[in-house]
Amino acid sequence: MPNTSTPNTAGAHGHGAWAEVRARDQVVRYHRSGVGRTVLILCSHNDPEPLWPELLETLGAGYRLIVPEPPVDETDLVSWLADFLEGLGVSNVIILAANRFCIPALELALLEGDQVARLVLVPQGNGRAGEAAATLVTQTRQARVPLLIVPRGQPASETVSVITGFLGETGR
Repeated sequence: MPNTSTPNTAGAHGHGAWAEVRARDQVVRYHRSGVGRTVLILCSHNDPEPLWPELLETLGAGYRLIVPEPPVDETDLVSWLADFLEGLGVSNVIILAANRFCIPALELALLEGDQVARLVLVPQGNGRAGEAAATLVTQTRQARVPLLIVPRGQPASETVSVITGFLGETGR
């Protein structure tokens, strides 16, 4: 059953279209916009600190943004995410995950490294932007997934360039 909530993604919904994908026993609505390398944006409409609008506007200018409506129940988010990517028919995507999606996105990258090209985690809280950059090496497929952790408490002026620089290393 589709979720009827609307994620708070500010600039990500400026232009584009709504679509839905069916995977296994679920229907997921998502917003898509832009062109270029796919960036999957995982966030909730009720996050106390939504993603920076400046980041979403900047990313929308050079990437194809996919913003699914998140499940509202206690869904296994790793399975939900894997099914959603399978339903889209995409692999090797960039994932930008905020708050409750950070651990499931990290787990997906560790279990299914070939599905994730790069991973940006945006947990709540403060910290120094760009300090936590690493590469995950998965055990199951020996994939290498570059990882960046940017705390949401940082101002957009410090984070937008850090994140776009990290994503720019993908060789769009």
